Amino acid sequence: MHAVNGGAAVPGVQKKLSLHLSKESVPKLTIVNHPNDYILKPSESRYPYITELEHLTMSMAQAVGIQTVKHGLIPLNNGLACITRREDRELDEKDSFRLRAMEDFAQLSNRISADKYKGSYEQAAKVIEKFSHFPVLDKSRFFQLLVFCFITGNSDMHLKNFSLIENRPGSRLYSLAPAYDLLPVNLVLPEDTEMTALTLHGKKKNQRKNDFLYLADNMGLPRPTALRIIQNLCRQEHRFFSLIDQSELPETWQQKFKHLIHDRINRLS
Repeated sequence: MHAVNGGAAVPGVQKKLSLHLSKESVPKLTIVNHPNDYILKPSESRYPYITELEHLTMSMAQAVGIQTVKHGLIPLNNGLACITRREDRELDEKDSFRLRAMEDFAQLSNRISADKYKGSYEQAAKVIEKFSHFPVLDKSRFFQLLVFCFITGNSDMHLKNFSLIENRPGSRLYSLAPAYDLLPVNLVLPEDTEMTALTLHGKKKNQRKNDFLYLADNMGLPRPTALRIIQNLCRQEHRFFSLIDQSELPETWQQKFKHLIHDRINRLS
């Protein structure tokens, strides 16, 4: 990675850098005053294995058919970093960007960033109903993502972690953006007793299958579809464990993650 003219920080809990992939004779990632198409999250001593956990959780989502941003791990001098591709930038043959309009659910709900933890997933689903051009499909994808995040201990899916995006630059046709910032927060911060960032059936902890079915009913997702999504994800425990075994995590963290997933699947059974 090659740094040029300083850096740009992306807001959030984790440290982030915006990068551009320079298409020279030897391609390199640079920190420049240029439209950036990648986001880099270095490892942090205060949160051990946070980059490995994010990459693993994103890979688990992909494995069960959830659309995610492109992602990977790259080595740095002080450990591994997680790198993701920005979905709102398209690079043409001349190394020029075309932008795809992308708005998160806080913006679409007319909430400021500081209010990203306010509201409910029932209300968030109304954003899809109002603004998505493919609401039936997107509500199913939204529900699948929420169940997956519950199973993997992601208690930080607030309004800014969901977005609608144009399907191509200038089309003005919007659908649910690929998932990003997937992290088992309950594993990283075990003191966090809440299981969801927004309320689900009026609560943020101790949810079970009936709470998710309430959400499905509220958002107009057919009950058989919701049950099928829950059952399909609960059947993936072996696949999740296999990916954990193949990960860069040490054995103790692998076991903690498996225990969390097993407990959450039991809650949905």
